[in-house]
Amino acid sequence: MTNQMITNYDGEIEINGENTKNNDEALKQIVYAGGEVNKHNSLFQGKIKDLLKAYSLMYDSFDREYAEMMLESYGIKVKNKFSSLSTGNKTLVQNTIGIATRAPITILDEPTNGLDSVNRQNFFRFMMEDYAEHPRLFMLSTHLIQEVENYLTDVVILKDSKVLIHDTLENIQLKSHLVSNHRFENKHVVSETTFGSSFEQVIYDDLSEEEIIMIKVNGGDRKPLNLQSLFNALVQD
Repeated sequence: MTNQMITNYDGEIEINGENTKNNDEALKQIVYAGGEVNKHNSLFQGKIKDLLKAYSLMYDSFDREYAEMMLESYGIKVKNKFSSLSTGNKTLVQNTIGIATRAPITILDEPTNGLDSVNRQNFFRFMMEDYAEHPRLFMLSTHLIQEVENYLTDVVILKDSKVLIHDTLENIQLKSHLVSNHRFENKHVVSETTFGSSFEQVIYDDLSEEEIIMIKVNGGDRKPLNLQSLFNALVQD
């Protein structure tokens, strides 16, 4: 049984230089959970217990007992049909599958879609606890960056399929600045906003201690910029 969830796509997907298309051995290294896979795959049209059985056949690493424990903690019964669940519960089931599969590369697409604050907290707790026991690469695709920022080590920001930033979270945080009432001409200015006689620049660049002092001497101000605000400035038209 193949574990390729998306059968039609443009481009190529490789793992360590090996093409994954129709390659079951390569695909065993990766699990993709979330997004709209459930709309186009027959596995997600039946009962949850049958979905768990299918994943246990596709992945030797799938821990069905752990998956059932997670679902029970969410109050989701495995006898229910996946297609009859609410948006939030569908997300929880898909997250559960992604975590319980324990593939070396685990991709979770919009893992907080439809979740309330309690279930968001529970999801991150399960993810981090299982990561501690079974370290592997987690890739989280999301527009709600503030929710995941504390869990990231590396960040890729995309716009129209182009990579705008690819760096460690630490380096990005060091280079992200909101500068008020002081204009830089020789820096990477992401955006500039004017409020009457005041203005702000979003800077993505290195600022030396001397430059930060110069901002304040000239009556300006500089604050660190969080990842969500940097993302918004980068992708806005």
